Amino acid sequence: MATRIVKLTGIAEWAKVFEDNRDMRGFEGAFEAHNGACTIDLIMDDDNMMKLKASRSIKKGKPDIDGRGTRVKFVRKWEERFGGGSPVVTKDDDTVWELGSDGFIGNGSLVEVTLAVYDTSRKAIVGTRLDKVKILDAIEYRLGEEDTTPTPTAPTPVTAKASPELVEDDVLF
Repeated sequence: MATRIVKLTGIAEWAKVFEDNRDMRGFEGAFEAHNGACTIDLIMDDDNMMKLKASRSIKKGKPDIDGRGTRVKFVRKWEERFGGGSPVVTKDDDTVWELGSDGFIGNGSLVEVTLAVYDTSRKAIVGTRLDKVKILDAIEYRLGEEDTTPTPTAPTPVTAKASPELVEDDVLF
């Protein structure tokens, strides 16, 4: 089974590539059996999408709603027989991106991802694993509006009061 290394450049969104912010659940619980997964959405231009297709990856993606290219989600399962845990995350100069001092990766950051595209024992299935994220131009991570709004308080329960016209023998239907 051959493995191909592919490097793609694009706009990062929803980068959850550290232990502290990995996706613990996934769509319909897909990552729960693997103790979560590191994921990143990459919005690519046509040239980068052609590189992905040339690697024989079965990732398709879908058009970005803002018209910036094709959006593809790349995944690295946390606990897996081959290649689990966090991908390597570096700055443009190849030094390690330190979560404590550099923070999370903001939406809109320009990144280069390195993928391992590998054949499996099933001919129609080709695996694609996220191995490295290199931050070329970082955008500061900001909490979304939904994360900064105060949590609404629960409404005060209304207790029913007995109507003075009702007598115990009256039937309400």
